[in-house]
Amino acid sequence: MSYARGGSLNLDHALAARELHHLRTNLEAGIFRQRLHAAENLYQRNLAGHYGCVNALEFSHGGEYLASGGDDKRVLLWHVDQTLASVGQEEPNVMYGEHASNIFCLGFDSHNKYVFSGGNDDLVIQHDLGTGKNLNYFSHDGPVYGLSVDRTSTNLFSVATEHGEILVYDLRAGKTDPQAIAKCRTPFNAVEFHPLNGNFLATANAKRGAQLWDLRHHTQALCQYNYITESPSCMSVRFNCNGSLLLTLHRRLPPILYSPSSSEPLCSFYHDEYFNSCTMKSCTFAGPQDELVVSGSDNFNMFIWRLDGVDLEKKNQWIDTLPVILTGHRSIVNQVRYNRQRCLLASSGVEKIIKFWSPFSQHGWEGSLTEPSDTPYCTRTLHRNASDHVSQDFSTRNMEEDQVMLAFFDTLVQRELETWNCTSSTGNATGHQTISSDSSSASSTEHSESSTQSEEEQSEVDTPNVSELSWLTHPNRIFYLIAKKRRALLELAVKGTGGQHRNVEQLLARLMGEQRQVATQARISEWLEETHRLFGDDDLPTTSAEAAARERCRRESISQPASRSPRKPPELRMGKSTKSAFIQLERKRKLMRLRFAAIKRRRTVRRPRRGLQENDSAVAYDTEGFEEEDDNAPPVAANVANDVNNDNDNEGDDDDDDDDEEESNSNPDDSTSNTSMEAQLSQAPSTSNSLHFVLDASEANNNSQMAENNNNKINNGIPTAGACHSETTTSTSSSSQANI
Repeated sequence: MSYARGGSLNLDHALAARELHHLRTNLEAGIFRQRLHAAENLYQRNLAGHYGCVNALEFSHGGEYLASGGDDKRVLLWHVDQTLASVGQEEPNVMYGEHASNIFCLGFDSHNKYVFSGGNDDLVIQHDLGTGKNLNYFSHDGPVYGLSVDRTSTNLFSVATEHGEILVYDLRAGKTDPQAIAKCRTPFNAVEFHPLNGNFLATANAKRGAQLWDLRHHTQALCQYNYITESPSCMSVRFNCNGSLLLTLHRRLPPILYSPSSSEPLCSFYHDEYFNSCTMKSCTFAGPQDELVVSGSDNFNMFIWRLDGVDLEKKNQWIDTLPVILTGHRSIVNQVRYNRQRCLLASSGVEKIIKFWSPFSQHGWEGSLTEPSDTPYCTRTLHRNASDHVSQDFSTRNMEEDQVMLAFFDTLVQRELETWNCTSSTGNATGHQTISSDSSSASSTEHSESSTQSEEEQSEVDTPNVSELSWLTHPNRIFYLIAKKRRALLELAVKGTGGQHRNVEQLLARLMGEQRQVATQARISEWLEETHRLFGDDDLPTTSAEAAARERCRRESISQPASRSPRKPPELRMGKSTKSAFIQLERKRKLMRLRFAAIKRRRTVRRPRRGLQENDSAVAYDTEGFEEEDDNAPPVAANVANDVNNDNDNEGDDDDDDDDEEESNSNPDDSTSNTSMEAQLSQAPSTSNSLHFVLDASEANNNSQMAENNNNKINNGIPTAGACHSETTTSTSSSSQANI
């Protein structure tokens, strides 16, 4: 009886412990999900330990360890919890056996006893996780680009080789006679076991794209996923935790999501700044329920898309909602991996460092969770002309930033974008892009589609009007070149989802409109900050509309005659929208700046223009003679003057870009206003000239008021045909009388 009672108590204790464990894991997953859902940024920390580029990352099962490998031919093992808890730099464990060349891929067995590494020396090495010693060597006919260990078995692992083979090894049978699943003339870049059924493999080939294989019937692929003729080269495949979704990454395309049993894509993720062409990259799922998709980019940033808007019952969806963009890397980001147990992202690439990303603030970490980065791009100066031959010496064990390596990849990205022939097929295979440490040249192969067409031919396929946008939307040359190829990249992304029911021109017009709005808002913010700095206004306007209304009221109070009764407040008599008022204000300010610049240079007096419109809120000026500027005049002055004159003559007309924007904007007036404002602001001088402009404007207003007072004195009692406002560089009464 007592034994039965004791047994029941032990059973109750075991059940309670299991329920508490289930509750705790669900609670952690809920916290992770909430923080990732609210994230606009993540906290970050650098890990230093490698002497060269870090080409491979992999978390162990359970997330306790992180393995990393790179150009320095070493496999490092990081204890994740100790690394997170350490305030300073945590020293990783180094596996004893080294490769003879670059390491490209890594994998843990299901029990975390071994870690496998493959590389450019045609070898796969099996390392003992406890001792760090080498247990086995597996030789191949070419470099090993991909590696995957079966999660349902402790004895099976597969490799993808440059020689065009997918091989499966069984450790029980030794390292001889592996099973050849697939053979192709072009390289296999990646391979991935299904997480719940080890009979299925997903592969990424440089010519055949993404495929699914059955080990039991491997004479042909079980499923050929959507073949993209213009960009067949696939470099990464990744299952989610239960194998219900498959993520693929093709060259020059953002990630594409599939159901493993269907050849048609569920959706394609898009962002106009994402670019993937110059190096071999990976993609991964993230989040407690794999609700995030993560990939690195050639513009040094990481992109995180959410699956919130994806309908798993539909096909060929287009996801262009704004992703979370993580900044902090100083060169191309190649590898991304997610630690499910600790809600931790790891990333690496051309740099020697590894980055940890977390939604939780920790001591010594940088960044924020709800505030995007202040600088959404790398702030270092880009290199333009690097050497085509790079040699590395790891004997010095230098972990400092390698400027030669950064310069090589800076130049590689820019040349790729400059020479890419958008009109030709982009399906040629590319080699594994990485730097070889045992030779004086880069092992990255030349892209066979490098264009030889002339600049005239190249400009025809570039995105139109990009050069006319403000450089504030193109923070460096890589961003600018990506924008120049936006049309071609957009067309490729649309074809990646079948191109059904999707108008490329409308999508492009919307992107260009958003680009203009960003540039305009940046210029407005810059102008408001400069105004506050110059005048010290405690009540700084918070919006462009408020600033325009305040400026208009100030101008009317200056130009209004003393004999007239006070007018109604401007907010009660404004007939136009605030955006139109602000556009008119900017035109007047620009005319005023150009007029006074010409007056100062010539030291002559110009006659005012009669016929001021009744509804105008500022003085109108004659621009006659502006075409003959002297040699010291800025080259943009004539163009701006012509633009202003054209705007004043044709205020209701829209340019070609406005017609495109009206297709995607619900309010055509707002679209026209934004476009006109951006066209003027993009040609405005920098804020360094704002002080001269403000002083000139103040002087103009004073002179105008004094001249008007003199006119009232002289013409006392004499009716005139219209209001006449004089504008001179002097404030003497004789000048005013001369103009009358």
